[in-house]
Amino acid sequence: MLKFQWDGLRRGDTVFVHDASDPNLDLRAGVVTLVDVHRSGHDVAIRLITDTRTGPVVRPGRFAVHLTAGDDDECWRCRDNRQHPGIAAVPGPELTGVR
Repeated sequence: MLKFQWDGLRRGDTVFVHDASDPNLDLRAGVVTLVDVHRSGHDVAIRLITDTRTGPVVRPGRFAVHLTAGDDDECWRCRDNRQHPGIAAVPGPELTGVR
């Protein structure tokens, strides 16, 4: 994600995050829950969308976050997942129900 996009995130924005706990770094939907503004840059916390109301909260770096699941500004994680068979960075069941 570009810096101006990262700095433009607000609470309630829906984003997609490469899940660091997943060995394939698949994209997961999430909602921005905290934006901490500093002179050196913003810190963003994102609650991953799960079947429960209390999904895990992560603080990813801006390069692991996308505004949409099919960004034109493809990152190395998406490119690697697309090039290796059996690994996909496409919306799966965990991304359904996102508004």
